[in-house]
Amino acid sequence: MFSLEGRTALLTGGAGGLGRAMAAALAQQGASVAITDLRPEAATDVADELAEQYPAQAFAGVSMDVTDESSVTAGVAEATKAVGSPDIVVAAAGIGELQPIAEMSFRQWRHMLAIHLDGTFLAIRHTVNPMIERGWGRVICFSSVASLQGVARQAHYAAGKGGIDGLVRSFSREVAPNGVTVNAIAPGYIESPLNDLAPPGRIEALIESVPVGRFGYPSEIGALAAYLASDEAAYLTGQIISPNGGFRYCHQLGD
Repeated sequence: MFSLEGRTALLTGGAGGLGRAMAAALAQQGASVAITDLRPEAATDVADELAEQYPAQAFAGVSMDVTDESSVTAGVAEATKAVGSPDIVVAAAGIGELQPIAEMSFRQWRHMLAIHLDGTFLAIRHTVNPMIERGWGRVICFSSVASLQGVARQAHYAAGKGGIDGLVRSFSREVAPNGVTVNAIAPGYIESPLNDLAPPGRIEALIESVPVGRFGYPSEIGALAAYLASDEAAYLTGQIISPNGGFRYCHQLGD
């Protein structure tokens, strides 16, 4: 089940922890993958690692700034030339930041929305038409538990993710008759090296707010992405799916 043999995927933000996990999951199911990232060397490293494991498939690392439309169009063209026109687009590029609204600059606000919301739109806009023409496609966006529940000091991040939720619900209705599904993954807290930078007590308090007793693993997000990209997920569209271990509001931290 969930075979992606013969399919081609384009992944934004593919050199990060979650990006690597999703690229690996898609490749394991048989897809060829173009890994795009603001750091082309890191994207190429991921592509080279996957090419060693799956020599029958095509992989490429591609430079892409999802906030710059010309960079997106050039990156999509390069990816298409290297591995083929995408059947699957995974819009995972993003950043995180803690900043209270009372101290937030408009530049910070706009930068966060540009990466998450504009970047998701541009990735979709410049890949979806061939999917519509072929009558098959998978669009997988990235939201967050921050959008679903709210997180203090991350209003700009949550607003960007909330915009993605609305985009997914609306756009899915446009392309459903064309065999294209549109869904979002809204992860809770996931294991990451960045967690080591958290203030003392923060991680422990967050874990206490997760009923399963741990953070999620990137591989679990990758597995969900592989399912959403498959033929078996053809009846699932317009959904915001949140793998979060049952996370509930963390009162100790105000988030």
